Amino acid sequence: MKLLDILSNLPSIETDRLLMRKITLNDANDMFEYASDPQVSEYTMWSTHGSIEETKYFLKSLMRMYKRRELVDWGIVHKAEKKFIGTCGYVEWSMTHSRGEIGYALDRKYWNQGYMSEAVNAIMEFGFREMLLNRIEAKCEVNNIGSARVMEKVGMQLEGILRHQLFVKGRYWDLKIYSILRDDFFADRTD
Repeated sequence: MKLLDILSNLPSIETDRLLMRKITLNDANDMFEYASDPQVSEYTMWSTHGSIEETKYFLKSLMRMYKRRELVDWGIVHKAEKKFIGTCGYVEWSMTHSRGEIGYALDRKYWNQGYMSEAVNAIMEFGFREMLLNRIEAKCEVNNIGSARVMEKVGMQLEGILRHQLFVKGRYWDLKIYSILRDDFFADRTD
């Protein structure tokens, strides 16, 4: 699959409990529900949403990114509840180095139930199979225990701490960096 094909026709991915698909303006209320939660946004690059209008503005920027064929997250839909509960996707893709970086956010009501690990596993498989990645990495603020746990659960290895890597929300953040290689990912899979 070519870069422009992947970015312009972001395919839906289905797992046991989740449907991952393009995000739409119809997701505004569900997204606002979690994006307005300070616990969800605590370790994100984005600030807590203060109004539904702010969420709609953000969603419109995502729609423009889809049109420009830029990297945009999948929306995560809880299949049984038919509810939009978060986002997960590639925030960086180096075709030259066959490397991608992922990021994600999830409604707090769905934390600690394996949903994000399920979503991350699905997009990692997509990355290795369709994007032909050799390495997938992810980063989290050092105190973000939940995000680190997701990375470990999906088989990523901690590589170290990037000191004062980002200046976000008025302070420098130290980030943990995790990665997984194609061979590691497929080592435990039998197909």
